[in-house]
Amino acid sequence: MSERQAHIRRARHWIANRGWRGFFDELLWRTRLTLKGQAIPGRPGPEVGPHPFDLAYNVDTTGLVWGESLLTTAGSHDPAKYWATGYYGVAPSSFQDALKRLALDWSQYTFIDIGCGKGRALLLALRHPFQAAIGVELSPELAAVAEANLHSFNAPWRISSVPTRVLTGDATNFEFPQGPLVLYLYHPFAAPVMRRFLDHLGRSLRENPRTVYVLYTNPELMKILDTTPFLTKLWDAHFAMSKEDVAADRFSSTFERMTAYRTESVR
Repeated sequence: MSERQAHIRRARHWIANRGWRGFFDELLWRTRLTLKGQAIPGRPGPEVGPHPFDLAYNVDTTGLVWGESLLTTAGSHDPAKYWATGYYGVAPSSFQDALKRLALDWSQYTFIDIGCGKGRALLLALRHPFQAAIGVELSPELAAVAEANLHSFNAPWRISSVPTRVLTGDATNFEFPQGPLVLYLYHPFAAPVMRRFLDHLGRSLRENPRTVYVLYTNPELMKILDTTPFLTKLWDAHFAMSKEDVAADRFSSTFERMTAYRTESVR
């Protein structure tokens, strides 16, 4: 994908996610900062090397993978790939604090990482005794990395009895397991696919009513989830990163913003 095509694609993502007003507000804000010679907050800095999590546990979950890099000539017209946002690993400290706040009986739930990328959240979930842990990833290349990470992951706290697997495919076609679920999303796709995904989840809940929790990191599309009839927001919170997570973050972030939802009756 050329640089021009990449810019057009990102602009379409902004419009889809925020509307035309949000798009022009973003452009105006960026233009003002550029004219003042100021850095644009949120723009990634240079790679800082492998995350300490990777070094400690013999895995590869570091790196920022832009969505356009997942597009090939053959897949450039695939709507799911076009609206994919990419991959960036969640801060381990913030993720664990968010799960602690949910405070569920993990043994009753299957954990599903929607758009798992290299699988950092999937690996972190193995600290808890879930019924099973599943990663769903559209990109075969990223899914292969996540699969390799599962095999090499050597954390002493990993609960090895949790059945774990990575599936390659479109999350809007994924067949959700029976029983209660914890769905994790790190803003994996733009608004058109998010709406399709929530419709798909709603159909599954109508066919098989059950409790589902949704944990959403970097909630760009929070308003869509807020207005989804079968979801009730539990909280919208900022979870502080540990010092090592802050040092390893390419965006100079000090926290992860996450929202949590629970399903209600679906008609």
